[in-house]
Amino acid sequence: MAPLAGAAVASCMILLLLLVPCAQGQGQPPEASEEAWAEGQPPEASEDALTTLLSEGGCGAFAALVAATAGVGDAFREQIAGDLGLTLLCPDDDAVRAFIPRFHSLTVEEQVAALLYHGLTMAYSEEQLSWVHWKVSTLDGEQMLTVCHHRGRVILSSWPPSSRNEARITKTVVGDDHLAVYLIDAVLIPADPKPQMSFWGVLAVIVVLLVLLVVGIAAIVLLCHALVYLCSLLPRLGRWCKGRVAAYASAARVTPHAQGQQEH
Repeated sequence: MAPLAGAAVASCMILLLLLVPCAQGQGQPPEASEEAWAEGQPPEASEDALTTLLSEGGCGAFAALVAATAGVGDAFREQIAGDLGLTLLCPDDDAVRAFIPRFHSLTVEEQVAALLYHGLTMAYSEEQLSWVHWKVSTLDGEQMLTVCHHRGRVILSSWPPSSRNEARITKTVVGDDHLAVYLIDAVLIPADPKPQMSFWGVLAVIVVLLVLLVVGIAAIVLLCHALVYLCSLLPRLGRWCKGRVAAYASAARVTPHAQGQQEH
């Protein structure tokens, strides 16, 4: 009876998450505060449902980070209500506790990206995950995850693979058409994005390339002048060599004649 009760609770929570966006379009439910609806925030019941679902699945610490980081819970609930649903890769409490010091050292944008990186853009069932052997899209938008299999276990890693950040699925928390939640044994960290060069940086690179081009052309011109000058010296060198040879030959003929005269 315990498994049936747990499945029933999970199904009720998923249904609650799906009904909240519809309720937002129709009016204000009694339990939602007027201030929250005026600001376009989801009612507290939806937040509690998602937090409870994740906490009961063994990742309460991750659920607390999601609840405390603005915009992340909204993005998850919006994806759940969409046509494709959401796959949530939920790190266990031990993994999150080890990651907390690093998490607090990140900027707000980096914190949001790190949490959204654990959400996939569709609800993957266990069978569908067994078919995936390449990159999948995340709610982070610009970052991808790779999925591979080893000895019957699903291994997730950051893209590109050189980042060496891996996690393994250890448990299926929820499997539904709109929401799939899997417990993983490590926090997935997005790879550092490629630095964007500013306008002045691009301009500096262009100037440096132009300077190198001018210097290269000047060096080629100087080399050509040097070669022309050397070529002009070759005839002079040839005449000088011939003159020296003629002088040595004349000296060689004169020397024996002078010696003969001295003997007489």
